Amino acid sequence: MPVVKSFTQAQWDAASRRLDALPEKPAHEHRVNVRDAIKSMQAEISSAQRKGYTLEEIVQQLAEDGVEISASTLRYAMQRATKETRTKQVDMNTVPSTAPATRAKKERKERTSHAVNTLARKTQDGGKAVSQQGSMVIRDAFSFEITPDVENL
Repeated sequence: MPVVKSFTQAQWDAASRRLDALPEKPAHEHRVNVRDAIKSMQAEISSAQRKGYTLEEIVQQLAEDGVEISASTLRYAMQRATKETRTKQVDMNTVPSTAPATRAKKERKERTSHAVNTLARKTQDGGKAVSQQGSMVIRDAFSFEITPDVENL
């Protein structure tokens, strides 16, 4: 069984003070993951593609500056960046409204009750009821009986 680690409040306070006292790291030393870097360079990469460069050629250019990634990694990161950009634009352009949501809920309830009523009226296998409201035995489309497991409650 794993042991839960606990520390004194004094240890946490000392660690907090140590982190607070750290000097600012120079911007050129900050680590940036591929997705964030590609997102910030998306315009430049798209511009290079419009100039006729392939992703493989762009990857070679990146490798000359020490950024060694594969063409598939670049392709995936570009797709993600494009998708995130589109999602942000859609989110900014949409105005939240409660009317469609309540209308959708009402329509869903009506469809559900209609489906239950229709299912209750359907018959199969010589007039046997497929489903009856309040019944514990239900028949699906393949006429297998579905009964709830009530033995192990």
